[in-house]
Amino acid sequence: MAAKDDQFIKVLGVLAEGVRFKILSLIASKGELTAKDILAEFEFSQPTLSHHMSCLVESGLVNVKRKGRSAYYSINKDAVDKVVSGISALKTGAKKASKVKADEPDAEDKIRKSKKKKKKDKNKKKKKD
Repeated sequence: MAAKDDQFIKVLGVLAEGVRFKILSLIASKGELTAKDILAEFEFSQPTLSHHMSCLVESGLVNVKRKGRSAYYSINKDAVDKVVSGISALKTGAKKASKVKADEPDAEDKIRKSKKKKKKDKNKKKKKD
């Protein structure tokens, strides 16, 4: 699997955690928030928030800007756009796949048939000799 795919899967894993998705949605709706602002919206401890924010920052979904002792979190719009594009590509790929006729052989079938034909041709040649 390509490194790009690995990163995309990692980001989806981060988003799959409901709390992280809610945090991301909150930041997106407000623009820029501190940890204190985010904590006010949830009922968990600061260390728990720290863990979730680390995951969001490491995945690239959230930017962190430090001013003194405060950290300001904002959405990384480029990263979110990549996730949206990746999901959209699945939809586009599904449309292309559905256009393939059910009775049309796939690549593996073609290879199997080709091997069988070569084997038949060899057997015919041996019989002639």
